[in-house]
Amino acid sequence: MKKSFALLGAVLTMFTVIPTVAAAVQYPDGGVWTYGASNGGAFSNYYHGKKEHSSTVVSRKDSRSAKGSAGPGQTSKAYIKTSFGEPAAFYYDFWQ
Repeated sequence: MKKSFALLGAVLTMFTVIPTVAAAVQYPDGGVWTYGASNGGAFSNYYHGKKEHSSTVVSRKDSRSAKGSAGPGQTSKAYIKTSFGEPAAFYYDFWQ
């Protein structure tokens, strides 16, 4: 009985995908900006309660990019798929 539980545990461990996130958080101008690497990609998200705003992520390997925009009280979200170790640049902006 103990062997089957150990084997089951080993099999589950082999096929379990654990999402990984390496993120940074900053608080520019009254907003909350999170950015970094996420399971298979790179993201830039920005929340601001009072201003129109956007977030952008750009691959430094081939210049692929994504941009999200949002109104006050919402989160702008940008995400691109990346390969392991692929560098990216992260941006936010606001106006109004």
